[in-house]
Amino acid sequence: MKNMSINYLRNLLPLLALITAISFTACEVEVTEPDDGTTPGLEFFLGWNQDEENLEEIPQDLNLGIGNGNLPSSIDLREHFPPIGNQGNYGTCVAWAVGYNLKTALEAMDKGYSTSDLTSPSRQFSPKDLFWSIEDSDKGTNCNGTGFEPAMDVLINRGIATMQTIPYNGLGDCRKSTTGGEAEAANNQISNYRKIDVSVNTIKSYLADKRPVAVGAKLGDNFMQWNSDDVLTSHSSFNNVGQHAYHAMVAMGYDDSRGPRGAFLVLNSWGQDWGNIGYIWVDYDFFVAGDFCFAAFVATNKEGVDPDNPVDPTVSGKAELVPWDLFDGDDDNDFDPTTRYIEYNVYNVGDETARSNSRWSVSYVYYNAYDANDYGIILYDYYTDEYGSPGENGPLNTGGFGLSGNWWNYVDLPPFSGLAEEIVGTDYFTWSYTMPNISGYYYLVLMADTFDAIPEQDESNNLFFITNELGGPILFDNGVPIGLQDPKEEIRAMNEPQRGQKMDMPHKMSAETSNAYTPAEIKQLLKHEKEIGELAAKVASYTNAQNNKRH
Repeated sequence: MKNMSINYLRNLLPLLALITAISFTACEVEVTEPDDGTTPGLEFFLGWNQDEENLEEIPQDLNLGIGNGNLPSSIDLREHFPPIGNQGNYGTCVAWAVGYNLKTALEAMDKGYSTSDLTSPSRQFSPKDLFWSIEDSDKGTNCNGTGFEPAMDVLINRGIATMQTIPYNGLGDCRKSTTGGEAEAANNQISNYRKIDVSVNTIKSYLADKRPVAVGAKLGDNFMQWNSDDVLTSHSSFNNVGQHAYHAMVAMGYDDSRGPRGAFLVLNSWGQDWGNIGYIWVDYDFFVAGDFCFAAFVATNKEGVDPDNPVDPTVSGKAELVPWDLFDGDDDNDFDPTTRYIEYNVYNVGDETARSNSRWSVSYVYYNAYDANDYGIILYDYYTDEYGSPGENGPLNTGGFGLSGNWWNYVDLPPFSGLAEEIVGTDYFTWSYTMPNISGYYYLVLMADTFDAIPEQDESNNLFFITNELGGPILFDNGVPIGLQDPKEEIRAMNEPQRGQKMDMPHKMSAETSNAYTPAEIKQLLKHEKEIGELAAKVASYTNAQNNKRH
């Protein structure tokens, strides 16, 4: 019996070692005898559940010129952050990184808080409030870690209370429950969050734009015992921490002159006794090479005015353009399933005429629900005084951005009238097109005044979306929509749009799509891509462009 017990224990030891190593993802790391010459130190707790992060589902930030300019040689955003925090014996690093540090910094920059202001708990956001509000299925038991996605989703849909209301104590086992900070949290939300490329230039560019970057990193033994302002250039080993030591922090500065190649300034949540009074410098190349930073995110703070309904009180008495009666259907006269047609109209519900000398446009756009850099203008309808005589229109042979069709119109649109009535004397236009060869989940949207050529009080009603029956994106397979059922009769029964008309936006239809790209982002993207020539380049490279078929 004694020999059997010994053999049993011998067989059990490797399994226990494996379980211990895996537990480093969200639990404690205790280093006793480091092999890199550093001084033994304290236990430090991690908490990023990297293996459960759904990075492919998190939208990529839009390329709106980030990194195109000359960057300063150094940036330091420390003045916008609260005092160094300490997560203690809990795997709550994600809540500290995105709640206490990132959200507090965003709020401080928006409201102009000083360093002394940020010493007040009333101006610091509570990691306990955030971590307790995350669903239990999205975090480990007994406070053992979570991911960026569930934490950021809470910041969007619920918000976060301050440290004054919910101090970081009495965490218990961190199961989801009410905290007492719900009412305050509703006033402290973010608008969205986006993943960004893990590259030196990209991260530096965001920091130079005063946008701190939350990062998920893998840590080595030497990181755990860091106690200087030297630059971390490599992992020493993983003998003590194991291969699963993943941690959430915030990059909040850089310096080209630090270390051999320059370094990022990273803020941790292990108190001031670790690192360089709570910070560490990490070499540029090591940071992005693939064995340290595994994910990077930026967030946009929720403004006092809803950014997706930007009614501008400084603009009045102008044209107000509203796309209407949009229908997208399969062309039964063509056996090609990508051959389709749309019906639509655009109304002016403002007080002034939308004049052709403003050179505005209507566009039918597709964009990837998870990567808005994957987009295109399918059809482009341009209102201008550059061609022909008043009242005339025709195919736009040059300068159009539509992949499948372009048209020009020397036509003004008076108040409370529709374009189709003014131009062709019917209730709507009909325009045939070929869907680009796209696969994945996409939104379709008709945009009035694509590039914001006409000042309007409410820009949000320039957009008419087609979504799936649940209000989400449409699945495409090689240009063919799957399960798209347009409610044509329902749309036709709609009255004409009224002054102050509000439009359904897909990202507001459910909590699950709350982080979808906003219409404002898409319009900004198209405007930027037009300015840098990318829209024209798309048209030039599109091999399946069709002849104009509007009638």
